[in-house]
Amino acid sequence: MDRRGFLRTSALTSSGIYLATSKNAVAQATEKGRTIKCALVGCGAQGNALRVASKDVPGIQWVAMCDIWKYSIAKTRGGFLGENKFQVEGDIKIYEDINEMLDKEPSIEAVFIATPDFMHAPYSRLCLEKGKNVYCEKMMSNTIEGARDMVRAGKANPGIFQIGHQRHSNPRYLNLRDNVIKPGKMLGRITHAYAQWNRGVSGSAPQGAVKGYEISQEVLTKNGYGNLEEFRNWRFFAKYGGGPLSDLGAHQIDMFNWMYESTPVSVIASGGVDYFDGSAPDRPKFELPDNMMCIYEFNTAAGALRAYYQVLTTTGSQGAYEKHMGIGGTAIISELDTNGNQLYAEPGQDWEAFARGENPPIMKAADKAKTKFWEHPRDWEKPKPPSYGAVSVADVRESKALSQWELARKLKVKPHTPHIANFIEAVQTKNPAHLTCNVEAAFRSCVTVLKAYEAKAAGGKYIFKPEDFQA
Repeated sequence: MDRRGFLRTSALTSSGIYLATSKNAVAQATEKGRTIKCALVGCGAQGNALRVASKDVPGIQWVAMCDIWKYSIAKTRGGFLGENKFQVEGDIKIYEDINEMLDKEPSIEAVFIATPDFMHAPYSRLCLEKGKNVYCEKMMSNTIEGARDMVRAGKANPGIFQIGHQRHSNPRYLNLRDNVIKPGKMLGRITHAYAQWNRGVSGSAPQGAVKGYEISQEVLTKNGYGNLEEFRNWRFFAKYGGGPLSDLGAHQIDMFNWMYESTPVSVIASGGVDYFDGSAPDRPKFELPDNMMCIYEFNTAAGALRAYYQVLTTTGSQGAYEKHMGIGGTAIISELDTNGNQLYAEPGQDWEAFARGENPPIMKAADKAKTKFWEHPRDWEKPKPPSYGAVSVADVRESKALSQWELARKLKVKPHTPHIANFIEAVQTKNPAHLTCNVEAAFRSCVTVLKAYEAKAAGGKYIFKPEDFQA
């Protein structure tokens, strides 16, 4: 089933996801209610997010969880035995070693991997070679070599292998891509795209020990960590993670490739360790840039396209969103409806026909199109326009008011839920073609992200070669 097929056969209700009935193999298998026994490896914040999102996905039975830190185990286990208890029979088995878990729990059919990035490649290969299906969080790896090994492991083993770029399964993003952006659709030729993820420094403060949940140096060393500081703050270190450009940017840079079904021809990048420079106890040293700005160039079927991306660890102003700009109009989107769900047509564009029918992709906006940041809700007074004598003069450079629209899709479950559902459906039917983000697509995004560091190191620009995207 292709992405359009998934959009057609998957629907969202106020209570979660249901899979629409039809004569296709996926729907038939789902109707039979085949249960997939699952294990979670890595029970920190991201693993717990997957646990929360999974409760709205039919067909999951959680049988085991694995983590080296008892604190993460305790928090996530409470959720499994609480809001996810209908997905657990009795108690859930707990392990500190993934090899022991796989040996003692042969019934496991699917493994969700949410460990630090440097363990994605070895754990994915291990699980695939043990005959399991794998859902691995993004980024694939903190190195291109690790990501390439994941592609090879996926090809060498029969298991279903999904990477956690969850926007690929989000009905709002699928609607934007298939009904608004694709060539010949509403935006016309798209020449520019923009995305950002801005966050304040307070959310990046270093983490320390937790009383009552000490972890021995022996366990840390066995699992590849030099000390507790590295374990608790692995995102600060290049040997464990890929920095904010990977942690946050991977989602949105991936959208450039996915939306335009292309890969970039070049990237210009600038950035640095601008705040977490080791100058104070609350400002430990980041090994990778905490602020990055990148310009990607694409040669799409419609012509040249430039896509700008920034990730800031300075201010949370305007949060995270993506914008796609074409000669016929512009679309703004975010995983959160409240932070980006606007479209506006350029003068002369008639979108009324797109808003009619049984399941239209757009609808009239409830309020004025917010094309400027100061038009968004705020708690300060908007400055009054300048006055020239007794009469205020309009600036003739102001554009004509644009017609405002919204995407006619709302996501009423957690952002990861549709992506987990897509994976479980593929496992139930043993159909890798059903996946919305297979390992090959994720590899191309991993290369797109990590090569930006080479551009920065080279003084500004990297020219992609076709072999860069070949595993």
